[in-house]
Amino acid sequence: MSWFGKIMGGSVGFMMGGPIGALVGVSLGHALIDDKARAGIVESGRMTGQEQRQAVFFTATFAMLGKMAKADGRVCEDEISAVRSFMADKLRLDQVHQQFAMGVFNEAKDNATPFEDYARQFGQVFQAEPQLRTMFYEMLFTIALADGVLHPAEEKFLRAAPSLIGLQNSTFETVKRQFVSSLSHHYAVLGLEDDADTSSVKKAYRKLVSEYHPDKIVSKGLPEDFTKFAEEKFREINEAYEAIQNAKK
Repeated sequence: MSWFGKIMGGSVGFMMGGPIGALVGVSLGHALIDDKARAGIVESGRMTGQEQRQAVFFTATFAMLGKMAKADGRVCEDEISAVRSFMADKLRLDQVHQQFAMGVFNEAKDNATPFEDYARQFGQVFQAEPQLRTMFYEMLFTIALADGVLHPAEEKFLRAAPSLIGLQNSTFETVKRQFVSSLSHHYAVLGLEDDADTSSVKKAYRKLVSEYHPDKIVSKGLPEDFTKFAEEKFREINEAYEAIQNAKK
């Protein structure tokens, strides 16, 4: 993760300023990363545009998770466990990167910066990449439902987020349908209503397969650590198409 090494090497003021850039600097100061670990990953040089986008995606993810966890006024152990499980199992982050991610999470949940500020900056950086904005939102939804329940404070947060990051307001209902066990789930994965015809299904499938190939979206600014999540999304798209095709036979 070269962007992280360059941040550790002092390239903190990279991200156009803004709330996400400020959060990186504060989080690095608070994260419990020992000197030996720092020495092993520090890199020199200026960050490329690609690395900057990856850093924005990574930081915004854990900032928004922190804000969502605190949405009801407190953060419970189940929520923290869900975030740690997401880092270890879904992203497979090593210990050093987990420490930084938790530093971002903890700082964001406790600071006075509203989640709207982080969301808007993320939306601006990725305004030309709707698939990355959608994936970002789906990750937030995944964590919110990690305990099997969408709590009122989480739902309010998730209903507000789409417009802030440049997605349609209907995104909440579409993504929510992805978490039900029915054919509707598969239509939702393709971004379709349950009554979509065969032509629409094929068109949506071909578009998503092209857009969500893991190698392609990493090249657009998805951090390499998030490739596992991208691979699962790609698999879901293929499974959804197959399930719908079988149901129409």
